[in-house]
Amino acid sequence: MSLLNGVKIVEAANVITGPLAGMLLADLGADVLKVEAPSGDPFRRWEAESDDVRPAFAAYNRGKRSIGLNLKDDVGRSLFMELVASADVVIENSRPGVMDKLGVGWEALREVNPRLVYCYVSGMGTVGPDRDRPTFDAVAQAMSGLWSQFTDLAAPEPVGPPMADQLTGMYAAMSILAGLRHRDATGEGVRLEVSMLASCLAFQTAAVADVTIDGKVAGKTSRARSSQSYAFVGSDGKPFAVHLSTPQKFWHGLCRTVEMPDLAQDPRYAVKSARIAGYDELHELLARVFMTRPRDAWLARLAAEDVPAAPILTVEDAVDHPQVRAIDVIDRDGGPRLRGLVRSPVQVDGRHCASDRPPPLLGEDTAAVLDELGVSAAEQDRLGANGTVA
Repeated sequence: MSLLNGVKIVEAANVITGPLAGMLLADLGADVLKVEAPSGDPFRRWEAESDDVRPAFAAYNRGKRSIGLNLKDDVGRSLFMELVASADVVIENSRPGVMDKLGVGWEALREVNPRLVYCYVSGMGTVGPDRDRPTFDAVAQAMSGLWSQFTDLAAPEPVGPPMADQLTGMYAAMSILAGLRHRDATGEGVRLEVSMLASCLAFQTAAVADVTIDGKVAGKTSRARSSQSYAFVGSDGKPFAVHLSTPQKFWHGLCRTVEMPDLAQDPRYAVKSARIAGYDELHELLARVFMTRPRDAWLARLAAEDVPAAPILTVEDAVDHPQVRAIDVIDRDGGPRLRGLVRSPVQVDGRHCASDRPPPLLGEDTAAVLDELGVSAAEQDRLGANGTVA
């Protein structure tokens, strides 16, 4: 089911934040036209100097059409305005003021389309001393405090996937859906802004509340302690996770699992607050026990006691896990540019919302889009020859 059937989106965005927002909406049924410079989104060549659709680009651009359009060219800007005139949404993530200088910013676009929902994705926001700071994932993670919860600050190292980029794309998609609802209710367009810095802070709601209300500064193990999350290794060297959370039944089940029933009433660990205070000692004690049997044996015992636990898998192992296969969230049967991509996690009536349109080649749809605008074949050839389109 195409929940956003009929919604037209012009995505003038590169790399991850804006493109992810566009892809999430394409999965929901929107017609997303990716407007790229004639040289293409830089993420096309993130992994190799190639015109092929590589994984880094494919991961954030499924379900779109592509037109190569030079917005530094008068004719290119005119064509962009024509596209926007019939669009519902524009997504852009250039540095503050860039689109305004080109004459295709919010004020100009709302003149040709007063019902436009315009979503601007920035790095640091559009005000403040750092508004013009070049911002990528690591910069936003660092500035927001997010990074500090994943590493030892005495010896910091980059970790994990591009969380700042992807969080921002998700918040942007959510804001666009709200903007469309507002537009449909009032008939008026709206300018939305989502920054990477604000998105990272919004993602840390508990950590921010802890420091601003109680003065507790979150660190690398703060969340693990408070949630009673543990990582262990079995005798076969395979890692697994245990998450006790708050219910006492999980703690009691864990004590039965490790055949230490008296531990459940030990005053050092009997209640959650004590387990938080004694986290390191408890972890060390349990780690020694869990080293005595293979991982699968422990997971079977934990499951029998209904204790939340799971193997810690590599991505390679995760994609082939029977439960991942059962929920069918990875496209295993699509065409060459779709196979292996993660589908939308959203399901409607038991089916994933995922576009069957593959990530586009650069300018793959330029001719079709120009046809829709009424540009003649001869004029298209001329525009291609002088670099206005690609």
